[in-house]
Amino acid sequence: MQAMKTAGIREARQSLSVLLEDVRKGHEVVITDRGKPVARLVPPLPLSAQPFGSRAAFRRSLKALRAGDAGGRPARRWPKDLPGPLYLGPTVLAKLYRPEPDSDALDRALRGRRDLTVSDLAVSEMLAALSRHPKGRSEVLRVQQALLADLESGIFRRVEIVPATHRSAERLLLSFATADPSHALHLALAMTAGVAGLLTADPELARSARAVGLPAYP
Repeated sequence: MQAMKTAGIREARQSLSVLLEDVRKGHEVVITDRGKPVARLVPPLPLSAQPFGSRAAFRRSLKALRAGDAGGRPARRWPKDLPGPLYLGPTVLAKLYRPEPDSDALDRALRGRRDLTVSDLAVSEMLAALSRHPKGRSEVLRVQQALLADLESGIFRRVEIVPATHRSAERLLLSFATADPSHALHLALAMTAGVAGLLTADPELARSARAVGLPAYP
């Protein structure tokens, strides 16, 4: 990334095409209002180095982490051909790497995509949730190793927390879009990555995403 540039709201309105050309060249443009940063223009994340493949065989090898049938409720139906890029929340990551009733359907829906966006925050939260299974400690470690290997191999697009992510999350909290700091960070990360939608099995995170205009599935 080259040097950061700044532009006031008035300049951004009058010279948007010029600023976008700067972004295409690799610059980050910070939009300011009376000298205070309010938004950023950044290049979109590239597609992942390779498409997402099935993790069904890995899930079948896990026994202690196998989830129940959720009280007999039918498994979620995960739609295919969703507009992307997509941000994967921690509950969705868990379904890809831990056997749950709707894991296979989700796996099929995402197979072959190169626009799946993952944050280290989602990884940490997913592993924290799985670590509550004391009998499955060795399997949790296997999940961590498999997921980190996939991240390093370039199967997912990665978005990281930077200071500006916290400022965006704070604005979401102060706008009452959500009262959950973790949800605010996930939304800020998703918007930073320029995704078209968020995948989550967390109804509260889904509601918060829709409150700020970000489609949430399923």
